[in-house]
Amino acid sequence: MSRLAPSIAILIVASLGSQAFAADPGEQWDGGMDFRGGYQSYQPKDWNDLGEQGDGIHFETGLRYWYSMGSQSFEESSEGAFETTDAAHSGEAFLRIGDDATATYAKAWVGYSGVIAGEFTAPPGSGDVVDGVIGYGGGDFGWNMFNDGQGNGLGGFVGYNYWNNSPRTYRSDFTTAQTSGDVSYNPDTGDWSVGGDSVDDMVQYNMLRLGLSGKAEFNNFFDISAEVAAVPYATVNGVLGGHNPAPTGSFSGSGCLIVEAPCPEEFLKASSTSINGWGYGAMAEVMAGIKPVENLTIRLGGRAWYLQGTYDATWREVAITPPMEQPEEGEPPAPPDPLFSAPSLGSTNWISTSNPFSAFRYGLLAEVTYSF
Repeated sequence: MSRLAPSIAILIVASLGSQAFAADPGEQWDGGMDFRGGYQSYQPKDWNDLGEQGDGIHFETGLRYWYSMGSQSFEESSEGAFETTDAAHSGEAFLRIGDDATATYAKAWVGYSGVIAGEFTAPPGSGDVVDGVIGYGGGDFGWNMFNDGQGNGLGGFVGYNYWNNSPRTYRSDFTTAQTSGDVSYNPDTGDWSVGGDSVDDMVQYNMLRLGLSGKAEFNNFFDISAEVAAVPYATVNGVLGGHNPAPTGSFSGSGCLIVEAPCPEEFLKASSTSINGWGYGAMAEVMAGIKPVENLTIRLGGRAWYLQGTYDATWREVAITPPMEQPEEGEPPAPPDPLFSAPSLGSTNWISTSNPFSAFRYGLLAEVTYSF
């Protein structure tokens, strides 16, 4: 106990002394003591630099309308060219985030077309494009090497764009039969049939973007922006629903009589035509805008995308041998049981390589954006 009391006293004096050190006299003496605070006071914006003052992060988001005209061509050596021309109306949403401190930005976009009209030509004939799918989306990351610290300047970017360019053309039939067991037949009459199916075109491009972008603003009312990108590498894949290189046989028929031996085979396409290839191209966009009120901008301009390259086409073909009438058996001869033998099916996988393709889409682009 004799040591406890002095220890408590020392702690009390030390704590009082720490407050005294935090309230020492200032340099001014005007008949009184001028004390500085023991703790500094900051505004919340000063803790994380995200307030209105000194905040260099900017967001811009909005909606776009793209009226575009497109053409697409796929050539195949044994058939010729499959070509489409169309006009499409697309809606698009986008987001751009810029950092003034590092002069970098990131942006993303996604778009889809619900109205497509045009024409197509193919080896079997021609017709109208009345619908289909045109969808796209992607993102860029860029750096303004020459900038004013306010989001304006010139610099480079790297990015990616997905593009589904699939106006609907005609659909060629193919059989779903894969083995002999998929061929239905009547053993008493020899009649046979196979199932069939068809698919729409579905063409997808995956594109690498390398380019330059720039933006300039005048009097906080008018701005102009532009970008141009090389596409040094792009993949193409999907299916061509109207592609039918295999001989077109019948999906049903009668049995083969003994006198007709050997039985004539029916050759049928047995799959959709898959495509896989690569290409290159370019993309460009230019916009001019006005800011009628603070944070709101209306822009009008144009956009163009172009790709070309080569692709491989693969499909499956089957040869169906119809049920064959069997000879009589025994002595005296009696009708066989069953009267017709089962049909048979053989298959072959085909590939057509290094076929050229091209895709072009361009048109008017308008947007309304909100920035904060």
